[in-house]
Amino acid sequence: MAALGGESAAELELELAKEPALYLRLNVRTDVLQVMARGHELDRVQAQSVRLLVRHAPGEDQTPSELVLPLVWRVAGVPEVQWRRVVAPPTLVPYKEDAEPPTPVASSTPPPEVPAQYQIELDNGWTMHLGPEPPGSFWERVRERFDSGWKRLTGRPVEVAPPAIVLTTSADDSRRLLHIFREGTALLVVCDDEPAPATPGSSAGGATPPPGGTAG
Repeated sequence: MAALGGESAAELELELAKEPALYLRLNVRTDVLQVMARGHELDRVQAQSVRLLVRHAPGEDQTPSELVLPLVWRVAGVPEVQWRRVVAPPTLVPYKEDAEPPTPVASSTPPPEVPAQYQIELDNGWTMHLGPEPPGSFWERVRERFDSGWKRLTGRPVEVAPPAIVLTTSADDSRRLLHIFREGTALLVVCDDEPAPATPGSSAGGATPPPGGTAG
């Protein structure tokens, strides 16, 4: 899945650490996704697995794809945000020091549940899937093959989904990460034997890396 690129992960991360914004660091060898700021770890998720999902149109070369790592992608599109609550008054009025504070009114509509399964669009045309139910299951592949065959039989074009980085995580972890993704958020993808060192402010412990070898 991964091959070494020309620029080192340390050089790429040094550039990202100069920015005040949060960025993400994904280690495909240890399956660890870290939330970083200024080079410091703020949070981490130990994924159950990280894999590359590439779908092929009928007749295409199905040679396994290889990523040249390290690299930096940026978020180009995020899931719809109906689950977010906007806390703001309906109208803005001048502030009066002697005015009585407004009485809070409980909403009769419960807030939508934060999704546990979602995908993020990346600026290279790929997508990133997070959640407990990764795409590419056996029955999903069977359905795609059936749909593809039927479209070819009826003369319609066959649409192939873009390649994807698939992180299988718990529902709690994927929900916790959702608010991090914003358009322009950087994703540093590396293939290291050891994850980036955690700082004293880290919210989670270290992850034990698996034995060496190429990332799958």
